[in-house]
Amino acid sequence: MSDKQQPVQPQYVAPPYFQQPQDDEIDLRELFAALWQGKFTIIACTVVFALAAVAHALMAQEWWSSKAEIGTPNVTNVAAFQQQVNQYQPIFSYEGENGRSQNEQLTALSDREQIFTRFINLFNATESKLAFFVQNEEFQRIKASFDAEDATMEEQDRAGRHFYQTWLEKFSAEKQKETGSVVLSVQSTTPEGSYTLLTDYLAFIKHTLHTRLNQDLDAVVSIETQALDQKRKSLVAQAQTALKQEIERTQHALTIAKAANVNAPLQSLGEQDLFPIQMGASAIEAKLNVLKSLKDPSVLEPQLSPLMAKLDTLSTIERSDVEVQPYSVLENPATPLNRDKPKRALIAVLGTLLGGMLGVAIVLVRFAFKRD
Repeated sequence: MSDKQQPVQPQYVAPPYFQQPQDDEIDLRELFAALWQGKFTIIACTVVFALAAVAHALMAQEWWSSKAEIGTPNVTNVAAFQQQVNQYQPIFSYEGENGRSQNEQLTALSDREQIFTRFINLFNATESKLAFFVQNEEFQRIKASFDAEDATMEEQDRAGRHFYQTWLEKFSAEKQKETGSVVLSVQSTTPEGSYTLLTDYLAFIKHTLHTRLNQDLDAVVSIETQALDQKRKSLVAQAQTALKQEIERTQHALTIAKAANVNAPLQSLGEQDLFPIQMGASAIEAKLNVLKSLKDPSVLEPQLSPLMAKLDTLSTIERSDVEVQPYSVLENPATPLNRDKPKRALIAVLGTLLGGMLGVAIVLVRFAFKRD
């Protein structure tokens, strides 16, 4: 048994599919070598894209923004206009359940917050911008520089409408949430041009608002004056009707008194008849003469006296063309020091990076095809 030879155990051999192929592995040294061999391709792409980016940055249209920061006007800014408005308040105020109340239209017209809001709305209004474009010399010069002298906002002129729409967006007023102030901004092709457009547009909007405020005041005064005059005519008509009726009643009383031979006043003056004759014919006749000679209808209509006083006061008020400053200046307009675009350094850097990345991509694609 001991001399018997033991059988040899076979060794395990891994199947072929467990052996990882070495052909698909990427050697970093081989990759860097490929990049080094394609260095001229990478450099060429980088230089071409860098030059193209620099050329675009130098040739692109420059845009500059001039800005100003404004806030709600101070009391002194609108004091002169408020004085103009307030002189009408006693005339057009009315008696309400809680006493005398001011005219709401006049109150709103001179309110500082509402004046400021109207200014901002006018600044942002398309109608205001288009009206400004028509009469502003600087904008007409810009139109000529863009060969857009014949541009219009008509429906069939698509190029013209596109030109104007582009420029409408370059005038903006944005409210700052933190401070409540408003930043006005105008963009143009030159720093001087943006400053000129902003200052001219501010003056244009101020003049437009000044005109509209005075027109609104004239309209309110005219409407309220017509209402007072209409009320006066109504009260005068009522007084004349009452006078006519009183004259007729007195004439009938005189006829009755004479028929009754009542010439002197009777003692029972407390009785009130349709045609009272207690005064006697002589007194009734005197009353009739007074009624016929009466010229002032306010004697019979007490409301006429204060109404006539208001109309007389209106005729004595003198209006003057006062300037309205609809905002307080927090930061004056200034010529911009830095352009908005193009960002030339950024364009050059991005162009150079894009060229380098493209060059590397080309070299790597070539390397991949060669390995296959």
